[in-house]
Amino acid sequence: MRVLAVLWCSVILAALIVAQNPPTSSGDTAQPQNQPQNQPPPPQNPLQEPPKQTEPPQKPSAATFELGGAAGAGKDQELGEVRLMTRYTQLHGDVSKSFYVQGENNLAEFNYFLDHRFLATRRLQILSMFRATDDQSIDPEHNSLQKGYVRLYGPRDEYIVGDALVSFSRLSFNQNIRGLDTSWKLGESWKLTTVGGVFIDRWGSIWNDILGRPYLASVAGSRLEYRFTKRSALGFNFSYSKDNPGTLLCDPNLGCGLGTPPEPAENKVGSMDLKLQFPWGLRMDAEYAYSFTDFDIRQGAPLPCLLNTPPCDTRMPQPGIGTQGDWGGRAEATYRLHKLTLRGSFVRYQPNFASMNARQINDLQDGIFRASYDLTHFLTLDGTVRRSNNNLRSQLTATPAGYETVLWGPEMRFILHDLGFYRRAALEFGYRDRQVQGTRPTPGCGVNHDQTLCADQFVRMPFAELSVPYHTTYVTLGYELRHMVDNLDPTLSSHTHRVYAALRGLYDLGGWHINPNLRFELERQSHRPNLNLGACDPLAGLSDPCLLTYDSNRLDTAAVYVEAPRWFLFELGYRATTATIVGPSGYNRPSYRAALTYKFRNDENTLFIFSFMRNNYFYLTPPNLTPITNYDERQFGVMFVYKFGKRR
Repeated sequence: MRVLAVLWCSVILAALIVAQNPPTSSGDTAQPQNQPQNQPPPPQNPLQEPPKQTEPPQKPSAATFELGGAAGAGKDQELGEVRLMTRYTQLHGDVSKSFYVQGENNLAEFNYFLDHRFLATRRLQILSMFRATDDQSIDPEHNSLQKGYVRLYGPRDEYIVGDALVSFSRLSFNQNIRGLDTSWKLGESWKLTTVGGVFIDRWGSIWNDILGRPYLASVAGSRLEYRFTKRSALGFNFSYSKDNPGTLLCDPNLGCGLGTPPEPAENKVGSMDLKLQFPWGLRMDAEYAYSFTDFDIRQGAPLPCLLNTPPCDTRMPQPGIGTQGDWGGRAEATYRLHKLTLRGSFVRYQPNFASMNARQINDLQDGIFRASYDLTHFLTLDGTVRRSNNNLRSQLTATPAGYETVLWGPEMRFILHDLGFYRRAALEFGYRDRQVQGTRPTPGCGVNHDQTLCADQFVRMPFAELSVPYHTTYVTLGYELRHMVDNLDPTLSSHTHRVYAALRGLYDLGGWHINPNLRFELERQSHRPNLNLGACDPLAGLSDPCLLTYDSNRLDTAAVYVEAPRWFLFELGYRATTATIVGPSGYNRPSYRAALTYKFRNDENTLFIFSFMRNNYFYLTPPNLTPITNYDERQFGVMFVYKFGKRR
């Protein structure tokens, strides 16, 4: 509530500033007071007098609610948007499969943004986004503050109260918080940034117990940056996060004991990152971080290392063990020399490394190297190789179910472009290979195979894609073959053909803007799911283990956007996902959407939007099984949108 009080007081203060200090410009010319500027012509009834195609449509510029653009940088502006919606939802069949709410639902939103000069050299920004709804599928809160902040900034400092996107580095701090964010320039090369506040999924979760919300975490951090040149810098980062266990109620079925998910944690991270760019084509980006983490800070639970239940193993994160430290690092580089481009990256995150404010995973080693070379003016060669593995401290193999997983993925592609007979077309074809192996140092895995092998698969994927632009029409055709072989379980082996085609157009016909978008995808998979049942029997018929069966998946998408010269916008969409699986079983999920937008008085700032949506779910089940109930959901809605504002 204190944050809301601060925001409200800041809004009042900004309004007084605007009222007392109207902006002036020496370049303004005198205009008659009774002659408005940029006023559209009187509206016409679209049902009685259609617009003339020979005259360009005249309409006022829309006050779009878009922030941070270069067009409004450094200019006084005030933008607002009001949205009112009501819709009626019909649910039929098995309504438990739908997350919509039956009956009439309503929505109201108010968004406001102010950017004004403050104290000569600084600027003041205020943003607020409020929502009220009785539809749980839109928002679990009836009344909610979606986003809000007050920002005061100048040439050498910045202060943000409220929502702030904090981005220090990839391994230290990179997420949205609610609190205070400050930045200062120290001299010409140094910059200091500090942040403090809380992390939660939404404002309302701070004072309401909303189902599914996470712990309320107290967060803090700082970054000291030294910039050598415009694109080269050295940064020192610190990040802190602590979940507050009292902000999340215990599950009555699981209790609040040690190991009960979710587990509140305390995390500290220190890192150093370096960015370098040289004029001769080399760019580098590297970072090293070390973390100290208590993966469960709840008190009163037994410690595994003292009671040896379960056995204590400091090689992996364990709740109740206390603070565990570990490191993580990454490095990236790009080098270009004439027609040759080299790219590489390497990351290694140790098993106990954790960065709560950057959402990085642990126990990963991943390396990628890519090379591109323009062999001729019309042919480019591109090759990539990647290797990933976990179990960096052999901690997974300490349990009977754990083993190391290694992914090896080479790839090669050829790109034909700027061809003599049609320079805009492009043909891309190549080959991908994916190999996955999982091993243990002791026997325990494998089926009729080496007992130390727990996973052994490879996928071979030749592919080709053709893109042909013609004027404002873009056509794409593609094919991919996925041949997967599982050396441990032959029932998982398969052979899949995937074809797809897409068409996109941008057309202007007599002032009508028409944008169609079509796409079709088909996957047909062949496999033998009964191989483990026994030997092949040519007289067994459909029960033959060697019988080759076929599954198919289809995706159909069609959409069209039409903008009339005046008054109207049309949007139509269709999407169908269909699967046929051996059994027979499968499903068909068509979806229909339509929207008609009417611009009141041909003004893009005042809109009425009429919408319709229908989703169907049809299931095909074998005759000997209980049929799954199909269901159907429909929505009819109308929305009013009003945008206001001005820039000076």
